[in-house]
Amino acid sequence: MTMNQDVPDSSVITVDVSRVCISMDAPWDARNEQLTDILRSSAERPTLAEAQVRQLLEQGININARDGNRWRVLQLAEYFQAPMRIRDLLAYAIREGSAALAAPEVKAPVRGLDIEFRGSASGYFRIWAVNLCLTLLTLGIFSAWAKVRKKRYFYSHTLLDGTPFQYLGQPLPIFKGRLVAVVLFLLWYLSSHFVVALMPAFIGIAAVLAPWVLVRSATFNARYSAFRNLRFNFSASYWDGVRTLYAWGLIPLIIIGGFILWQFQQPLLLVIAALVFAVYVPFWLARIKRFLVGHTRFGGTNGMLSITGGKFYFIYFKAGLLGSVLSIVSGGAALAITKLTSDWALGNAMAVLALVPSYLAYVIVYAYIQAETGNLVWNNTQLGPLRFQSTLGTRRLVELYLSNGLAILVSCGMLIPWAVVRSFRYRAQCLRGHMQGEWSDFSGSEASSVHAAGAEVGEMFDLDFSL
Repeated sequence: MTMNQDVPDSSVITVDVSRVCISMDAPWDARNEQLTDILRSSAERPTLAEAQVRQLLEQGININARDGNRWRVLQLAEYFQAPMRIRDLLAYAIREGSAALAAPEVKAPVRGLDIEFRGSASGYFRIWAVNLCLTLLTLGIFSAWAKVRKKRYFYSHTLLDGTPFQYLGQPLPIFKGRLVAVVLFLLWYLSSHFVVALMPAFIGIAAVLAPWVLVRSATFNARYSAFRNLRFNFSASYWDGVRTLYAWGLIPLIIIGGFILWQFQQPLLLVIAALVFAVYVPFWLARIKRFLVGHTRFGGTNGMLSITGGKFYFIYFKAGLLGSVLSIVSGGAALAITKLTSDWALGNAMAVLALVPSYLAYVIVYAYIQAETGNLVWNNTQLGPLRFQSTLGTRRLVELYLSNGLAILVSCGMLIPWAVVRSFRYRAQCLRGHMQGEWSDFSGSEASSVHAAGAEVGEMFDLDFSL
């Protein structure tokens, strides 16, 4: 049979040839050698040879490759007098592979996905007020239930492509986790204030627990978050956390800190250590962000964050320059304010007023870092066919922080829900999704429970490992 002969109807042949290479200049490889050996003995073992040929075709083979003697696969099949069934399979692979190659690849269109927050200050105020009262009345015990009520409100009122998120966490595991966090906090407080000799032992325990806190908090928050009835997941292990934190992370920082304490009387060493710390931290933070995004899964699809430490360093370098300039300006303004009067009472009032420029400088630098790092992380995050676009603005964040802080101060804390909702809504407005495909591309995965202790320890010690 030659390449120009008729090929049997495709319904007779059930073999997947989607991976077959039909290029005329395809290189001869090990699979071609294996196919040649199969064809050489096919006349003696036709059934076994046919099964082996099917397997090679489905694995992918260079069907038109030439060996050293310029023989093609079909010519070899004729030469070795392979059964007609095998020749039909090879000819079918050439024909169907050619048709698949000729057909242009059709990519799914990219469509924008709106992210909305439909909560209101009045709606959240009722939840916040009840949470606050019951937490105070129960001496903090109700805080776990308060956390679940708050998260469920914000999740259910945040919509992506018209579908709300779901928070599936339960109060009791969170409460148990907070008990562990409180015990660890008390140990730290006692060792740092009363039994200083135990401080090294506690630092060692903290060093062992830090990767566990990182992994377990991320795992708990992911597994009890859901979207379109699919749960998120976090697939990292404790040793993954150890490598992330310690391979290029805390160990150099601990060495630097110990060296500072040992030679604290030498200002030059302090300056050098501070510079090393300032240069190193952005790269370490970028590594943690990549670790968190890269191990987060949704429907069996892993996230991917394509950023380098250099991008983080550039943001923090600019923030440092901005902070230095603002500190000089605010320091000059504070000095001028305190020199305006010689009256003691008025002088104290002016001294408090002199702190305002410094506070403004801090808010501006903080808002800049939050806006730039948030945009950097989200704009470089991909979850399968889903990408994101973040457009946070430094100026708008400064306005939010200042107005929220002033409103909370004037209202004695009663406008906290209003401030929280404003900030959350702005962040949702600045975030947009881009999908090249369909939600059906995400397949389900089995979810399992996870303890909440790691997440609660992270909150107790103010360890921010979130996006």
